[in-house]
Amino acid sequence: MTAALRASPTRRAVIASAVLATLLAAILAAAVGAWLSLARQEASLEDRRFDLASIAGRVKARGPGLARAERTLAADPFLPGATPVLAVNALQRRIVGLAEETGITLRTIGGEPGPEPEAGALPTVTLQASARAPIAALQKFLYRIETEAPFVLVDEVGLRAPTTGADRRVGSNDPELEIEIRLIGYLRRRES
Repeated sequence: MTAALRASPTRRAVIASAVLATLLAAILAAAVGAWLSLARQEASLEDRRFDLASIAGRVKARGPGLARAERTLAADPFLPGATPVLAVNALQRRIVGLAEETGITLRTIGGEPGPEPEAGALPTVTLQASARAPIAALQKFLYRIETEAPFVLVDEVGLRAPTTGADRRVGSNDPELEIEIRLIGYLRRRES
């Protein structure tokens, strides 16, 4: 058959047809591969679009809270006050304000400057407070303490549940807890 093809006057046309058929088959295979790849990419993009839509919905729902978080991150993380005593006073005012806003009843509050910091460490102030509060109010209070500037760490929290049914609030399953709390705030490092 190859001898007949060599002797054939249409040899060039047959070879050209075979090459053309091979090229068409290769182009068709590449087109099918590209179409399948495009379908996979489209499915992946649709998944990403769905994920982004759910994230955007959560961000939109949080709106004011997210804006508050961005302001907090841009704010000064250190307690105001040129001296540790002034910083203690500023921290006390802040905690009293947060307690009023969240429904915490403060019983006692007092603070003091921390020990002399080691070289390179930040100076601290500590604050001790005792209070009464329902669980929901305590959660808001602790959340705001640790997420709003100036940043304050909750070092210790002691909770005591009410001992009798008389300590429970009327018509509520949220008992008022006795709270002992110790907070630590940081001052800007003093220049030597």
